[in-house]
Amino acid sequence: MSHYNRLISSDPSITPAIAAIESLIAGLGAASLSTITETITLLQTSSATLLRSQSNPIPLSAGTELLQRYIITSFQQQPAQLSGHDFTQLRRQLITNGKLFVSRTKSARSKIAKHALPFIRDDSTVFAYGSSRVVDAILNHAAESSRYFHVIFISSSTIQSNNESTSLDRSTKRLLALGIPVSTIAFPALSHAIASLKQPQRTNPLFLLGAEAVLENGAAISNLGSHLIATVAKANKISCYFAAESYKFTRQFPTSFGDADLQRMGARQEVLRFGSSVDEEMDWKVEEKSGGAGRGLVDITPPELISGLITESGIMTCEGVAEELIKLWF
Repeated sequence: MSHYNRLISSDPSITPAIAAIESLIAGLGAASLSTITETITLLQTSSATLLRSQSNPIPLSAGTELLQRYIITSFQQQPAQLSGHDFTQLRRQLITNGKLFVSRTKSARSKIAKHALPFIRDDSTVFAYGSSRVVDAILNHAAESSRYFHVIFISSSTIQSNNESTSLDRSTKRLLALGIPVSTIAFPALSHAIASLKQPQRTNPLFLLGAEAVLENGAAISNLGSHLIATVAKANKISCYFAAESYKFTRQFPTSFGDADLQRMGARQEVLRFGSSVDEEMDWKVEEKSGGAGRGLVDITPPELISGLITESGIMTCEGVAEELIKLWF
């Protein structure tokens, strides 16, 4: 846990899934292990500890499951009996390959930015929501590629949390420095802002959102409010794309799109809460204003509202996620 927390606090560009994978690899390297069983057990218990520490473990679970699958597959390709020397060599090789895997996944963001470039045309308007490293990479790459466009950041609330405000400020300053006009609107102003677009900003508008995880049917787990934004986009006949690295694909299938389904996947959140007294209702409002109630909350955007997924492998339909998971796992 300490290694994971240190990575998250020291590197703003790292995703929780990658931080989890790096932490697990570091744990394997530091432990004294002599058998396959010990290695797999340590990996499973360390993964479980990481997941239990998160209010929303879904993004981490995609990465930890992928690493566990890689380790188990590597062991299955080895002889049934390994001497101590052979196992030490194998373990060292696994750790080296694990670090190579992390290095490759970190490069996914720049590949996604290149695949997204054709969607961002001159004089177009891009709507972005929430704090997303991959969306920031896409917008910065487009600006650096001499595209001239407008960006509208949608704030999740009229009262921003410190994290969201810092992230929006950083993204805004970077784009302004690159000569890109930027506006920030409150969530309730979205429909009004769409109707207020003038030429040439009204040309080829686009919604671009980041995903914390992508489920087996192509649904996206992202910042709370993403589902509603995608609904607004479809009602206005505007394309809505989600950008995500393929290591965020997870073998989870939603049966609905509320808290119950997220809780079944391990997320601990309760958006719909009824107060049975004035004091309880006031406590909820105070927590909401302080940013506590909305911090880290997510929702599920169904595939029928998603125009496509932008990944490091290219543009993908939601139907293609299940096929990609088969390639990753079998």
